Amino acid sequence: MSSQYCKPEGSDPVWRCPVCGQWWQLDLPAGDFWEPMSTLKAFLFYHVKWKAERKHRKAGI
Repeated sequence: MSSQYCKPEGSDPVWRCPVCGQWWQLDLPAGDFWEPMSTLKAFLFYHVKWKAERKHRKAGI
């Protein structure tokens, strides 16, 4: 599954596709446009959420 089929959603400014693993960032202040972001950027700017997501994934393995 490619990231082009992702449907980012939710109220958080960052979202991770559970299918392909692509991170998305909500383009604020408009708040209605999602843009793909690198895992590194997600790690640097949203470390807490990234860490929680990684912990969640490890638990599912």
